Amino acid sequence: MNCLILIGGKSSRMGTDKSLLNYHGKSQREHLFDLAKKYCSEVYFSCREEQKFSEKTIIDNYSELGPISGILSAFEHNKNVAWLVVACDMPFLNETTFEVLIKNRNSDKVATTFFNNQNNAPDPLFAIYESQAADLILEYVKAGNKSPKIFLQNTDIQLIKLENVADRTTLLFWRYASQWLSNSASLKIECPSNEM
Repeated sequence: MNCLILIGGKSSRMGTDKSLLNYHGKSQREHLFDLAKKYCSEVYFSCREEQKFSEKTIIDNYSELGPISGILSAFEHNKNVAWLVVACDMPFLNETTFEVLIKNRNSDKVATTFFNNQNNAPDPLFAIYESQAADLILEYVKAGNKSPKIFLQNTDIQLIKLENVADRTTLLFWRYASQWLSNSASLKIECPSNEM
């Protein structure tokens, strides 16, 4: 299984590159890279051509499509592996969240992800997409669609519900991190390492 860290967004609401924000003594993209290396064979960044900064980068070939562009481009890079996809604006992700996702993975399904009670839908941007998702996503995009959430809602996936997870507190921190981030006046969030 490989990991794809999505950093290709324009951060227009934030006003600054979200992947460069520092929550853990390093940029968020570096933090996620180091975290993902513990669980995935290879880790790549997904971004637009002008954002490329690392050899471990997969360029979005369809950047006008939003996040699904990165997922589709990853499968074009290698369609024979599963991809653990993670957005860069989730500062509270930690070993527990990765381990719960991986432990509950069902490789017979198209994808595995958490069910987000806030919007009553699967969360497409912290999910494992199996290799069988490659052709399905391509067909979905060719049909004029671009929402990874709607793709998951209409596909045979493994859903992880919070009531089935032992460490609910940690996962709740992760689920609402993006909302907290967008409403925060400060770009620096301090969290003790043992709570991350």
